[in-house]
Amino acid sequence: MEPNYGRLRAALIAGKIKLSDEAFSTLIAGLNGIAFGYRAERVVNSEVKTDTELKKELSRLHRASRTILGILDADTTGLGQIEVLLSDAWDGSGLREFVEELRSVSSRLELVLTMLDQNTAIRKRRQDPETWFFLAVYELFAMLTRDAKPGIAGPLHRFTISCAALVDKRIEVPKSENSFRKRLKAALDRRTGKIEVIPRPFFPGKSEPVI
Repeated sequence: MEPNYGRLRAALIAGKIKLSDEAFSTLIAGLNGIAFGYRAERVVNSEVKTDTELKKELSRLHRASRTILGILDADTTGLGQIEVLLSDAWDGSGLREFVEELRSVSSRLELVLTMLDQNTAIRKRRQDPETWFFLAVYELFAMLTRDAKPGIAGPLHRFTISCAALVDKRIEVPKSENSFRKRLKAALDRRTGKIEVIPRPFFPGKSEPVI
């Protein structure tokens, strides 16, 4: 999906963040990570399965995907015997497309497992997805402002409202700045770690928008 630069620009302005190519790239990458994490957080908090159960199953999937990728990568960069044997099933280059799709899934599995580990370290009790979102946006705001402990009122409040509209319109940010500040402060006081909104190596200008 192409990024809406008008809305991204508005988010930066709302947070009183200096406009630059680096700021746009960081914002896009951060919102990608937050959007993915927020969706996963909603699933985790549905309580269909516990964090432990999900982590166990996802870990099995991740190990299996890495095993398959290891075998197929070695084959496609070598003699390609497996690719030839499976060509009827995947019709030629389809196997390589499957490998790339599996690689993408494996990366997302790794991201989810990282998020689950972060959640275990960050919270002693379960919090709702919106609170997780507020904490994640706070970390993104700190990155953009280059301030490890930015203020939690005016600019951050407006920035969070703008980010919520970009990530999921169902997210309800308190309209009152004072209410927002109290809720975020309580969440910050409870946490014991930080949310990595861009967990993988990130280079400004090279992130693909998915928001």
